[in-house]
Amino acid sequence: MRSRNKEHTTIIKRSARKGHEAFHGGAWKVAFADFTLAMMALFMVLWIMGAVTEEERKEIVSTLNGESIFEGHSITPVTRKEAGGKMAVLTTGDALSKKKVTGQGPTDPLKDMTQQVKHSQSLEDVNKRSQREIEDLARIIMKITSAYDAQSNLKLEIVPQGLRILITDDQKREMFQRSSAILTPFFKRLLGEFAPALSTIDNKIIITGHTDGTHFRDQELYNNWNLSGERAMQARTVLTRNGLDPNQILQVSGMADQMLLDPQNPLSSANRRIEIMVLTHSASESLYQFFGQHGEKVLKPLVDNLSKVETHNIP
Repeated sequence: MRSRNKEHTTIIKRSARKGHEAFHGGAWKVAFADFTLAMMALFMVLWIMGAVTEEERKEIVSTLNGESIFEGHSITPVTRKEAGGKMAVLTTGDALSKKKVTGQGPTDPLKDMTQQVKHSQSLEDVNKRSQREIEDLARIIMKITSAYDAQSNLKLEIVPQGLRILITDDQKREMFQRSSAILTPFFKRLLGEFAPALSTIDNKIIITGHTDGTHFRDQELYNNWNLSGERAMQARTVLTRNGLDPNQILQVSGMADQMLLDPQNPLSSANRRIEIMVLTHSASESLYQFFGQHGEKVLKPLVDNLSKVETHNIP
């Protein structure tokens, strides 16, 4: 037995403990959500691209880039400045190369480029001529103002949008009877003299009425909005009765006391004024770009196009 115990060998097995893997958080869920959102956006873009025509896609891209392929004009804001602080003259784009071709063969790129250059030159000539006419009009207005000794009641500014004529009250003369839209005789004659001068050019005109900061007691019954609008309409009536073509007036509006010339003194006579804006052709075309001309929208709404496509796809 003793010899048998000596020969017996005891074997001890030790198993290594397996370490636990690190704890995983929810970061993969965020990544998966981002991936899902990106795929959904991709599918939406592909669906929209398939729902509109090639011409409509060009219109959308042109609008996002600040251009318009309609009538060859740009919708660049009219207050744009060039480097060095100089006011830039609004330029108009051209879209001869982007015209829709229906039932025609492929266009000649060289011919389109030649037409584009000629068209751009003609637009540039129109803008230069318009600028010269506006400068001549400013001289005529100044002569009329000097003849009436009304220099203190009139300010002229040549801005990128055209000629800005400000007719204001002062301590000596009032343009309208207080709290009314009745023109005083002096300013009625002065506006009457402006009408033939404004008729010498075919530029569109905007007339705007402004009041001071005085408020009426019953704002619901009558307020500065009513007063400024009626004063602008009265100025329009005087101008048209003295020879200005009514079709030359593009807009008549009232601004109440929202645009004070002397904000530190809301009751100042300088705030009571009529502004006549003689627009350049580019500025008037920019307004047509925003509001449409004769009810025609510049860019067909994308929602309308998509709704039409959905209607056609409904079985």
